[in-house]
Amino acid sequence: MPQNPFPTSARRKADSGTGTGTAAGTAGGTTRPARPRSRGARLLIGLIAVLVVLLGAVVPGIAYATGFTKADGGHVVVVRNGGPFDDNSVRQVIQPNSSLTSTGLFSDAHPYPSTQRNFKVSGQADADSNEVINVPTKDGVLVGVEGTFYFDVNYTDEKVMKAFDDKFGTRTYPVDGGGRSYAWDGDEGWSAFLNFTLGNLVQNVLRQEIGNVECADLVASCSLAANSSAQAAAVVVDPNATGNQTINQVQAAVNEAFTKDVDDVLGVALLVNPRFVLSKVDLPQNVQDAINQAQAAFAGVTESQAALQRAQIDAQANAARQSGYNSCPTCAQMDILKSLPQGLTTYAPGTGFTVTGK
Repeated sequence: MPQNPFPTSARRKADSGTGTGTAAGTAGGTTRPARPRSRGARLLIGLIAVLVVLLGAVVPGIAYATGFTKADGGHVVVVRNGGPFDDNSVRQVIQPNSSLTSTGLFSDAHPYPSTQRNFKVSGQADADSNEVINVPTKDGVLVGVEGTFYFDVNYTDEKVMKAFDDKFGTRTYPVDGGGRSYAWDGDEGWSAFLNFTLGNLVQNVLRQEIGNVECADLVASCSLAANSSAQAAAVVVDPNATGNQTINQVQAAVNEAFTKDVDDVLGVALLVNPRFVLSKVDLPQNVQDAINQAQAAFAGVTESQAALQRAQIDAQANAARQSGYNSCPTCAQMDILKSLPQGLTTYAPGTGFTVTGK
């Protein structure tokens, strides 16, 4: 039998190697346990899990930092540079219904409305102006005008949107109830912008056009206030005489004047196709009181006229009846008997005349 050329210590050293030693160990019935993960690997896995959670919680912030945004169906977005090495000029204009669009790192997005908008002049709390505009008529009656301006936003013209944002999108406007807001900061900011920029313009336009017509052309009952109670009966009020026609003329004139003036006030052609609808004309309390008194007097005169006409008719009927009795005295007696109360047995109106019933 040949002698083994390797000593025992050499065989053991070889068995501890990566190849033959593992096979020998397996063949011998023993398995080496898997080496545990290092501390660095566990730390890396934990960091990845934390990043996944943070990414899910701050998606808007990540989108902003990485420079992506989009416009919905009712807004146009003006994007201004905002990176640490950029200027603050307008970068781009994103039209409504856009897909996710790259805007550059840390840019500012200013969303403006692209749908039809309005400016409501009213005393109601939810109106844009929150006040009735009081303007005098041609004959000096201070009337309160309520109505609504409808207009479109010229959002498709990117030059206009850029110029508008440069001029009005970089400052704030006072908000009802306190505080200030940007024009692109939701409905509250847009209303604050309209109220601040258009309030005086709307008042001037209405003052000019309402001043060309008389009160009675706007409110037919104004004709009663110009007459005393004694003359009220002679005043004939026709609500449809010129009122509707005058209101249409006022609306057309306001539209024309507003269209010319709004571009001069804003400096950019942002608000286009304006339409004004006059909804209400309020009269001063003293004028309304005079109208109420005249209407009450007119009602009293009408009632007296009706009573007079009835009395005249009754007198004519009595005269005709008496003429008939003169021609037929018996008929008069017969009518007397018919008018007697039931159950009456004796009727003696005078000497020598007695009627006895059954």
